[in-house]
Amino acid sequence: MADHATTEGPDTAGTSTAAPVKGRLGNCVVCDAGVVAKYKCPGCGIATCSLVCVKKHKQTGDGCSGKRKVGEFKDIREFTDADLVSDYRFLEDALLEKDRAKRWRPTFKVGTETAARADRSPANSKTVDLLTRAASDRGTQLFCMPDGMQRRVANTTFYDRKRNLMQWRVEWLFHNSRGEANETETESDLTSEKDASKKSKQPASAARAEDAKVDETRILETAMRNHLVSGPGNAVRMHELRRLVLIDRETERKKAAGGRDAESEKQSGAEKSIGVFLPAEGHPANDKRYHKLDPSSTLRECLKGKRVLEFPTLHVAVLPDDSEFFPLVEDGEYDEDK
Repeated sequence: MADHATTEGPDTAGTSTAAPVKGRLGNCVVCDAGVVAKYKCPGCGIATCSLVCVKKHKQTGDGCSGKRKVGEFKDIREFTDADLVSDYRFLEDALLEKDRAKRWRPTFKVGTETAARADRSPANSKTVDLLTRAASDRGTQLFCMPDGMQRRVANTTFYDRKRNLMQWRVEWLFHNSRGEANETETESDLTSEKDASKKSKQPASAARAEDAKVDETRILETAMRNHLVSGPGNAVRMHELRRLVLIDRETERKKAAGGRDAESEKQSGAEKSIGVFLPAEGHPANDKRYHKLDPSSTLRECLKGKRVLEFPTLHVAVLPDDSEFFPLVEDGEYDEDK
């Protein structure tokens, strides 16, 4: 047995030849030259040996892009470990994109309109349709802007189905009178006569206030007067609106006196009052028109037959001083625009 092992060892070593090692992917399918493949197409699984064959496969292949088909359906009976890994990588890519979008998202100061516009979820079409239908039933044309727009984000108008009640967001712009705005100006401030005429056509600066929700059954004058009443923390606003506050107090005093003072001032032409105006939507920016509202009417009555962009913006001014700043819609003009 020892001799046999001794003689068999050298003979076996001398006569045996090493078998060629084949790659696990087989030979290249594109060049068909018997070259061992090194790459496998993620899209169709074809084996290639070089970059030249990879590019040739994309050009001559049956529409293969070389990318993994993450959404392609595959029967469970044909499902392999490679398909499981492919799905796992797809989920990883989705999480990576989510994390990238979160880190790249710009940060805004908390409480600003920009932050609210970024954090607010888009309103669904049912909500928008409900508001427009409810407004239309009341004779008001409500126009809603696309999601992300400033007025769309700021709009807090709500329709209460149970009470069949519209609660409007109202923006108030309180204008100083022309005379008060120009008290500190002199002729030297105006460089030319052209500038003076141009400046006289510009509306005076305004103080801004907002009501998140105002019932449509509320009297307009009552809602406006809430911003003309002094209270904690609004001393600056009271100073800005001092002329409107004085006129409102004087109006209330005349009503309490039975209207005798008001009749005497009306005859002398010195009566001043507060006017509320609603912009007429649909007019060009260089030819703005306004609706004059009745302060003694409800908000629903004031908006009937009007167009509203998201929510009403009401201009409060002193009459007759600021009448020229708010040209009114002519009779029949707004109906023709409809």
